[in-house]
Amino acid sequence: MITCTTVLDDLKTLEEFSKARYLILLDENTKEIIYKEENPALYSSAKRPTVAKECVKLKADRVIAPHGSLCYPSYIILKKANIRILISNVHDSLDSPELREVSIKEIIYSSFQAILERIKGEG
Repeated sequence: MITCTTVLDDLKTLEEFSKARYLILLDENTKEIIYKEENPALYSSAKRPTVAKECVKLKADRVIAPHGSLCYPSYIILKKANIRILISNVHDSLDSPELREVSIKEIIYSSFQAILERIKGEG
């Protein structure tokens, strides 16, 4: 199983799609990072959906979305691709994240976060 997520410079700390330094693919069998790229969201106005599209393009089986990452457009992109979505806490360790199923509350919260980032000029 291949997992797509976003991490900080240390490659171990999970971070929101819109703020992370790297997008990675993790092989769940070996727990090894098999792919790493600079986060494409850092250069996009549609930050969260850019990460979701990249995870689909890279053929991930599941996505770990740190809290605040999964806005409605990202959710739809991943669901249409039949990718399993799990939510973690921001700054959880990649080695042992506290994962939970996605909820409508998470999608609403993340969507408001995306709107606030745009208003503040962060996106």
